Amino acid sequence: MILNSTHTEDKVLWKAFKHGDENAFTLLYQKYVRILYGYGKKLLNDEEAVEDMIQDLFIDLWQSRTKLADVESPKFYLFRSLRRRIHKSQTGNYPINQRWDFDDDRIHPVTFPKEYEIIEAESSKRQKDELDAWLKNLPVRQYEVLMLKFYQDFSYEEIAQILTINEQSVRNLIQRAVLKLRQLTISLFFTSLFLFF
Repeated sequence: MILNSTHTEDKVLWKAFKHGDENAFTLLYQKYVRILYGYGKKLLNDEEAVEDMIQDLFIDLWQSRTKLADVESPKFYLFRSLRRRIHKSQTGNYPINQRWDFDDDRIHPVTFPKEYEIIEAESSKRQKDELDAWLKNLPVRQYEVLMLKFYQDFSYEEIAQILTINEQSVRNLIQRAVLKLRQLTISLFFTSLFLFF
């Protein structure tokens, strides 16, 4: 796994938080709370329950900080911990999410003319809607694997650990998902051509 500056920064924050640094803990929380929420609500239809689980996760982390081990990737640790909590809750009354909303909260700092922004927004929305429609046709497990790999940048090994499956199963799921997306796009393309003529 290639280490980047964010990964190194996270490890430093994790060590500081383990030693009682409230500021480091707050920074970790602020950095990952929205990402974890987005991931959690894709797994569970109960948004309040997801919020509660994330809050409980961070409370538990703070309370047990002196017993925690050093981790290679705090992001990985947080995703895996939240996923475990969600799956434990599935023995209760929380509905499993079968619908995937595609949220992208990235900020684009470059300023363009207003007209360009309007055209770009319409084009992006159309592309996002098309991608969203295709992704909703994937089985939930396949979509989850794609999201973890391509949107959260986890390695195959990390995804396998998060989902508690073997690495080859992760590769197979990704391969099947990509193949299905390819088939869907071709099918939708020919359908739209047929409707056009």
